Amino acid sequence: MDQSEVEYKVKPRIQKGKQVEILMEENACFYDLTYYLNGCTNQNPDADEDERQITPTLNLLNISYDVSEYIGPWWKGACFRKKKQKRVVNDINVQFRSGELTAILGSSGSGKTSLLDIIASRSNGRIGGKVYYNNYLCTAEVIKQYAAYVMQADRLLHNLTVRETIRYAALLRLPGKMNSKEIDEKVNKAIAEMGLKHVADSRIGGSVVRGISGGERRRVTIAIQLLQDPKILLLDEPTTGLDSCTTRHLVSSLSDIAHNGKIVILTIHQPRSDVFKMFDKIGLLSMGEMVYFGKSGQMVEYFQDLGYPCPTYASPFDHYVDLASIDRRNHERELETMSKVQKLVQAFSNSSINDENIHNIEEETMRHSTRRTMLFFFKPQPPSLMRVLYCLIGRMLVNLKRDRTIYMSRLVMLSLFVPFVCAFLGHIKTDQKSIQDRIGLMYQSVGVPTYVGILIAVGVFPPLRDLYFRECRDGLYSTTSFLLSYAIHIIPFQAISAMIFSIIVYWVTGLHPSWSRFAIYYATIFVLHFIGEIMTVGVMGVFFNPQIANSTSALILSASVLIATGFLRSFPSMLDIFQWGSWLSVMKYSAEILVANEFSGLNFTCPPMPNIPCQYPTGEKYLADYYPDAVEHMRRNFWALGGFMVSFLFFTIVAFKIRGIPNLH
Repeated sequence: MDQSEVEYKVKPRIQKGKQVEILMEENACFYDLTYYLNGCTNQNPDADEDERQITPTLNLLNISYDVSEYIGPWWKGACFRKKKQKRVVNDINVQFRSGELTAILGSSGSGKTSLLDIIASRSNGRIGGKVYYNNYLCTAEVIKQYAAYVMQADRLLHNLTVRETIRYAALLRLPGKMNSKEIDEKVNKAIAEMGLKHVADSRIGGSVVRGISGGERRRVTIAIQLLQDPKILLLDEPTTGLDSCTTRHLVSSLSDIAHNGKIVILTIHQPRSDVFKMFDKIGLLSMGEMVYFGKSGQMVEYFQDLGYPCPTYASPFDHYVDLASIDRRNHERELETMSKVQKLVQAFSNSSINDENIHNIEEETMRHSTRRTMLFFFKPQPPSLMRVLYCLIGRMLVNLKRDRTIYMSRLVMLSLFVPFVCAFLGHIKTDQKSIQDRIGLMYQSVGVPTYVGILIAVGVFPPLRDLYFRECRDGLYSTTSFLLSYAIHIIPFQAISAMIFSIIVYWVTGLHPSWSRFAIYYATIFVLHFIGEIMTVGVMGVFFNPQIANSTSALILSASVLIATGFLRSFPSMLDIFQWGSWLSVMKYSAEILVANEFSGLNFTCPPMPNIPCQYPTGEKYLADYYPDAVEHMRRNFWALGGFMVSFLFFTIVAFKIRGIPNLH
């Protein structure tokens, strides 16, 4: 076939696709207008057509997807690096039908996950073409109501049971008007549908504590998405890391779900031959273009007619994925395989199977809407804010109390510093030398609670953050709700931990013997402990790596203690910029509170020898030299601590919102 014949056959098809797209936009606008003017039940469809069994479809018309990528090293910055457009998906025309299980095959980088992102309205680049479900443009609202997306990674809390995991998800996903009995029925149905009854009361488990198997974790993730009874189920690499037996059972369950009237689409990287016949349709992608899309039973015959028969005893999946892959071991092999793939793409574009696909899309998209194809756009009453907070806080507490290591670290990690402080300082006296001892104790009282807060946040928060990324992407709750729940659930533990630390350190070291002053000391320790953890959580919203977040938070707090407390160097002797900057640090106000609380009203003994001067006979004399007006500013400083608590929580929310949700694939 020469080039002119190829162009002659391809051009009408492209024009035809454009015509379909234009007409579809007109029809969609007309039907949307009719829907909003006449309501859901005032349609008068053709009676004969309404009586026919109409299968819901998902149609992709002339889909292309371009993403931006920077050229050059990252340290040049966005302003100095060139940016180019990369086409990830190109000219895709396919139809997915209800009651069919469709597998999208292809090697890494072929565009499988990008195709799912386009359907799910989760893409970040520029999309060409349209996606329609039952003649309606698939916007984010349509997808949220009718589709569910199961991502590749299982983000589950290891200490919860299967039933608890699904029930907490149901509380967040199901309408607010549903009562506890109705929610339990939904949970039990999802457990039964995914074959999880035998492990319903078993823990999810993780790398340390053994729980359910990897295949069962995948089933739990799918069961969560089935709670809302979606019409479209998208799954990204659901069989990754599973053995052949588990893979077969999982695909069999997905096939049953599809045949019960849903559109089920999954991507798969290395499928096994024993699941070949379970797929109703197969799409084979390479370099973002469709090499084959049709019935699974026709694939071998199709490639055999092209001159690529499947060898005896070879898996058709493996063989044809290899056939459509690019070999990049050297330049010659890359050019050779790219040329072969381009011929395969061209052959499918001119094939009768593709003609049938386009004909089906035209027939479906040109058909008038009826009651059977009408989409009912409604927004069920979401769970109330109180239910969301109750669910999030309850889930965090259950997950925490099941892990003895984390639970005890929250309560006693701060207290582990107590023996070192008490053994080093002992019972502080009231002579001139004790002034330095008290300043050292104040230094430890300011630094230790914040640093322990860093350690706890780094060890506890990442699994909760990963789960938040998935659920916030599904639109279950806001960033504010999640972080507010986290802050509320840590307060009791920090209050107890700060109390144990304070009551031992304060009375064993012999600080000012007053319960009212002890209360001030305790309140300061509690606030610093809280701020250390919340600030680290905010840093982990910016840096996804916990080790980097740990180092960054420790650096910030260490610099604050060095500059803003006046313990290591007096304020008058520091540079002006440091003196000004100290007003922006919580350490300045907490240090003034602790010093004023301890030194005010304290009398020091002087050396018995008359030739040695008594520099600070009273605490007020010391405060006048180094912390003037600290006593008078006590109320102001406490207001500042409260403001810093709110400010750090606000900073954490803003950090998460600006950074956004990463690519969870």
